[in-house]
Amino acid sequence: METKTQAVYSEKLLTIAKAPSHRGAIFQMEADDKGLVLIESKVQSLKIYILVDPDQDFTLECRFFTYGGPVFTALAEEFCNNSQGKIVEDLLKITPEIIEQNLRDSPDIPALPLNSPELKALGQIIQNLVDSYPDKKQAALATKAIRANANFRMHTAEGREQSDKEWFNLSEVEKLRAIETTLDERVRQALQMDGGDLEVLDLVNDTKVIIRYHGNCSSCSAAIGGTLIFIENQLRENVYYNLTVEPEPMDWMM
Repeated sequence: METKTQAVYSEKLLTIAKAPSHRGAIFQMEADDKGLVLIESKVQSLKIYILVDPDQDFTLECRFFTYGGPVFTALAEEFCNNSQGKIVEDLLKITPEIIEQNLRDSPDIPALPLNSPELKALGQIIQNLVDSYPDKKQAALATKAIRANANFRMHTAEGREQSDKEWFNLSEVEKLRAIETTLDERVRQALQMDGGDLEVLDLVNDTKVIIRYHGNCSSCSAAIGGTLIFIENQLRENVYYNLTVEPEPMDWMM
């Protein structure tokens, strides 16, 4: 009877995989709020996120998420440890071969089989991150300019007057479309990560957005606290400064 040989991993690899410090996601709105660039890439079951300073092209933070077991976890953790403070194009110098060597217990014994598909996947992710940076940087700088304009519209009399004129010249369909676009881009992803969601029921008097929570949001006390404030702030900053948000009554509130 044919027997299968089990892959042997280094103790260092297994130890790192048990307690990674860079596991987690980075959301686009987090990058936008900080005026930074988010580059990300997913191959197989590993996704890596990196925040970059667009003024100097330096990497500031690295996180990853994977369901791929100890190998992907250790490879991503070691890559993140080596990536911070690097110029983006220099990420290509952090090769899978270097990462594997860093995970060895001794210089002459590989940390994992050298033909492992996880090593190839990591190499593709690194290439994707670097290749995506120019376009992502351009988009981030445009977003930064848009947000500066939003601050002008929210916090100056001249800006609010201009915003009022533009908002009330829109049809109701156009107003709702603008609201839905911001919710899709800046709110729903965060809610869905926690098993929740929302829908817009109505726009009252051009300024009051009536919403209905779904999933976990419909039974969470934050739905009328921190979550509600977050939603309202996003709409005020990105759609119209005088919008308010009101959830329809939920069973637990009655």
